[in-house]
Amino acid sequence: MAAIKIKSDKLPDVLVREIRRKLSSNVMASILVDQAKERIRKGKDSEITYDDLWANKAKIGTRQGGKPLQGITGHLSSLLSSRVKTRGNQITWILMDGSGYGVKHQEGFINKGPIAIPLSKKAERLIPSESPHDIAALVSKKLKEAPNAEAARNPRKGSIKYDYYILEGDSKVPARPIANMPPENIKGIVRLIKRTIKG
Repeated sequence: MAAIKIKSDKLPDVLVREIRRKLSSNVMASILVDQAKERIRKGKDSEITYDDLWANKAKIGTRQGGKPLQGITGHLSSLLSSRVKTRGNQITWILMDGSGYGVKHQEGFINKGPIAIPLSKKAERLIPSESPHDIAALVSKKLKEAPNAEAARNPRKGSIKYDYYILEGDSKVPARPIANMPPENIKGIVRLIKRTIKG
C-alpha cells in the first residue's frame, strides 16, 4: 500500500479542516476503482502483467480468447468500490472487492482437482465455478467427457460432441493483483489531491 503524506503544520487550521473534508470524500477515493478497472481492462500496469488464461495456453475450453479477470458479465469490475477510513490525522482510501473474486486473485490460489473444464455452452452453465467438481453429477446431467486433451481441443469433431475435460490434479491460478500502486497510479493520485487542494 502506498502512503502519501501532506504536511499541514504550517497551514491555518481552517484550511487544514477544509483539506481534510475534501480528502475524506468517497468521490475522491473512487480514483482507486478507476485505476483498478484500467488495470483489469489492460491486463497489466507498469509493474505487473497478468498471466494468460490456462484455456488460452492449453487451447482447451470455452474461455479461449478471454482475458484474465474479465468474465462475460463484468462481475468483478462492476462490484469494485472504495471507502474512506479516518483515524486521527490519517485518511485512508480503501479499494473494496464486492465480488470476493478479486481478493482471491490478489495473491493467487489453488483450484482443487478434479477440475471439469467446460467445452460447451451447456457445460459452462452447469459446471460450478468452485472446484473440486462432482464428476458423477455431470455424468447424471448427460454431459460427455472428452477422453484426452486432443479431443478436448476439438470438442465438436466427429460424431460425439464433448462437453467437458477433466484435470485430475490441483491447478495453481497465478496472482493477478487488482490492488497495486505503481508509480503512474501514485502520480495520478497526487495530481488529484493537488487539484482538489487548489480548488
